[in-house]
Amino acid sequence: MNSFRGSLIENIGRFKEFLKKYNDEIEKKKKSVERRILNSLKIERIEINNRWHLRVLDGKRVVGVDGSQIAPLRELGIPIGVIQVAKIWVIHGKGEHGKSYKTTFIKLEENLDLRRFQLELEMLMEEMDGRSWLFFDGSLMPYAVEQSIRDEFAKTVSRVIKASEETRTPIIGYIDKSFSKDIARRFGLDIYDSFLLSDVMDVFSYTQPFGEKICYAYLMVNPSMPVRIEYPDWMSDMHDDIVKIVFAECLLGKTRGYPYILERAHHYSCIDAKARASFMKAVKSHGVSFKWMSKVR
Repeated sequence: MNSFRGSLIENIGRFKEFLKKYNDEIEKKKKSVERRILNSLKIERIEINNRWHLRVLDGKRVVGVDGSQIAPLRELGIPIGVIQVAKIWVIHGKGEHGKSYKTTFIKLEENLDLRRFQLELEMLMEEMDGRSWLFFDGSLMPYAVEQSIRDEFAKTVSRVIKASEETRTPIIGYIDKSFSKDIARRFGLDIYDSFLLSDVMDVFSYTQPFGEKICYAYLMVNPSMPVRIEYPDWMSDMHDDIVKIVFAECLLGKTRGYPYILERAHHYSCIDAKARASFMKAVKSHGVSFKWMSKVR
């Protein structure tokens, strides 16, 4: 137990010592398996040259979705929330593009994360035409504490995977900051995969795919930390092409580290200040209160 008498400010020196020791232990564990990682993982690298990403994307129809929300707030007497999802599509090199929206209202007792997840994937399923590349901002293997919620997530993903395979439409989950530990646990470590792989991967390198039903892999799109991608296992033979599409989309983006199509989807999905103000005004105009909420629950 790292317990000390006194306040935090009185123990800030001990905290710094604790933090250094903790970081040193993590680095030591990571270094101890680096050679094993290099020997057991297949890591490839793409040679990027001038305008490479434009050639890769030329003529491809790419679709991305993202959402935003105003959550129901029990403490403020707001029993209804709202989810807004934007879908963006573009045919690279052709100057063709478009966007559409879906909005849904959500009750206090509903699970907001689940409903947003479902709505975003519902919009992607509308684009399963056998010729588009679909991007989802997040994991296709989301974590939920309650079993019933996990089951609903799993049902949604199963429907998407089935539709994707039947139509032969690729769908890719992009996780910019992954907290998964799948690879690390293979080596007996309890640290994040992205941290574990950061020192053994170079920019524009990528790992082999892992997993069953849903495959995952790590890509080094910039000098910081590897990102994680996920896709249905029927796409595993397309792994190199998938990686190229992801890298190309990232190089097209403003930060050169995040897919362009998801940047645009995020931009348009945001509920702006005017919409938020209108929402709150509508709530107040109906005299919502704790008393009213207690009657309808």
